[in-house]
Amino acid sequence: MSGDPTRDLVRELASDLTPVKPLPRLRFVALAVLLAWLAIAALSIVIKGLAPTFFTTLAQPLSAGGIFACLLLGGLGGALGALALAIPGRERLARGGLALCAAGGGLAVAIGLAIALRGEPGAWRLPSAGDLRCLLIALFAGIVPALALAWFGGRAAPFRPLGVALVAAAGAAALGGAVAQATCAGAAPMHLLHGHALAPALGALVLVLPLLVAIRASERRQSS
Repeated sequence: MSGDPTRDLVRELASDLTPVKPLPRLRFVALAVLLAWLAIAALSIVIKGLAPTFFTTLAQPLSAGGIFACLLLGGLGGALGALALAIPGRERLARGGLALCAAGGGLAVAIGLAIALRGEPGAWRLPSAGDLRCLLIALFAGIVPALALAWFGGRAAPFRPLGVALVAAAGAAALGGAVAQATCAGAAPMHLLHGHALAPALGALVLVLPLLVAIRASERRQSS
């Protein structure tokens, strides 16, 4: 005891402090997430091959190529939004990423609906086994980027972990959906809608809880 209560209190509080590892730069984490997705996409292409009409449909907005572009756009926006949402002071970047994610996912569904409306009358149906298979491929292809986003979210100890998990889930599933779209030869209108365009919405529902748990686990490891 020094006889100065204030100094003693400060010393006592400081004695419990532990050093905190600095966060990696956002641009480096974003690049790592992108590289992880590219590795998954390359592996999927090696295993399954590109869809025969992939390059020809890229120039047709209201086609499978349009769904691919929108899913890719939404996935990149979701990943960027989740990263920025975890860091105080990056609200503007977070809003931009969220807007890009919502726009990409919404446009993918809109294009899927437009393609389905152009299909044969009576073609509307519930999701089939083939649709669910492509959705599962989208979820699996998005797992690695999703876990990278969750790891960074936990390191940043975000104030809104549920929001980070939700945006990360939608963005990662959209990236996975782009992989599924690029490697799937199916061109049936309802398959494009059910099996591909709805991947971000399904991912937001299925992956949000596991990613929230992963964020909390990463946060506990960082504080221990």
